[in-house]
Amino acid sequence: MSNSTLNPLTLTFGNAELEKKFLESYHGRAVVRFRWAMALAIFLYSMFAVLDSVSVGPLWPWIWFIRFAIVNPILIVCLLLSFQKRFFIRYYQEIASLGILVGGGGILAMLALIPDPALYLYSQGLMLILIYNYTFLGLRFIRASLNCLLIIIGFEVVSLRINPLPRHVFINNNFFLISANLIGMGVAYYLEKLNRDNFLHGISLRKLAEVDSLTGLLNRGFFMDEVKRFLSRREKNGEAAAFCILDLDRFKEINDTLGHLVGDEILMNLGQVIARKMRSSDLIGRLGGDELGFFFPEVKNEIDILNIFIKLKTEFQTVSQGVEWPVTFSVGCVIFGPELRDLFQCYARADRALLRAKQSRNFLVMVDSEEKAILECRL
Repeated sequence: MSNSTLNPLTLTFGNAELEKKFLESYHGRAVVRFRWAMALAIFLYSMFAVLDSVSVGPLWPWIWFIRFAIVNPILIVCLLLSFQKRFFIRYYQEIASLGILVGGGGILAMLALIPDPALYLYSQGLMLILIYNYTFLGLRFIRASLNCLLIIIGFEVVSLRINPLPRHVFINNNFFLISANLIGMGVAYYLEKLNRDNFLHGISLRKLAEVDSLTGLLNRGFFMDEVKRFLSRREKNGEAAAFCILDLDRFKEINDTLGHLVGDEILMNLGQVIARKMRSSDLIGRLGGDELGFFFPEVKNEIDILNIFIKLKTEFQTVSQGVEWPVTFSVGCVIFGPELRDLFQCYARADRALLRAKQSRNFLVMVDSEEKAILECRL
């Protein structure tokens, strides 16, 4: 796993692709939790309106306006956005932060209006915002810290300039807000790091379950399952696809003559060459022994497939120069359209094409879905 180290400050992976996958996974798992948390926030923000009529006197219509005309509608929009799953997962941090900043901003607006002694009570609402910010919503450490920094700056401005608090109350509130913020930062940092460590651990476990340990390619079970999944999802008017089986020529003789360690080295070399040369959209797996399976979901024409295996052979023979044996392979392919969706049929057609290719060795035989020969040539 290339460059999976974490930046100790921002807690981001050095590998951009890995970071993207983590965020997609993390946000995807947080959707349901976000909905419950946001629904609870809307409920609490509404329920605290009961205090307004007994705490702030004639100012309660203004406080209710903040609650019900500004804050709650925005929180409801955030909640509704969670049902637009793709959009929501992509912009999860921004949407959750909007909810926090709007909730905190609503309380700061109330603090700017309310006279004492009720003023002292409402500042405690910021503590609930901090709890939400650092725990319930699953915000990243850096994002949650920035949210709270903005809220605390807002509190300082309101409490010093707009509606000043008595000095002792101001100091007391700051002490608790800053202390809670520091504790929250520590909790958020720990939780995000734990989530990222678990993500890497999960990838490692999946890799063990999906990858052949010798070649580094997909193992048979996972390869076949992935091909089945691709076939089932193919569109009726989709492009042609190809299923190919590669078999090393006279591999048993190599093992019997030069030893199994040399045979394993050849397979490892082949796996490394394939990993370097193949496209990320292609599926390649070890079917067993010296047989490898290739699934190309998009094929322009038969020459495209031929060129792939010619380049593969050239590179493979370059890295196998130290082996005292001519190392070649044969390939059987079937090119088919959306009408063929059964993996067994694809496999059987490619396997029969491979048998014909192996009769000549170092050969490629390509057929269509009706098993009519498309291309037969030496590699």
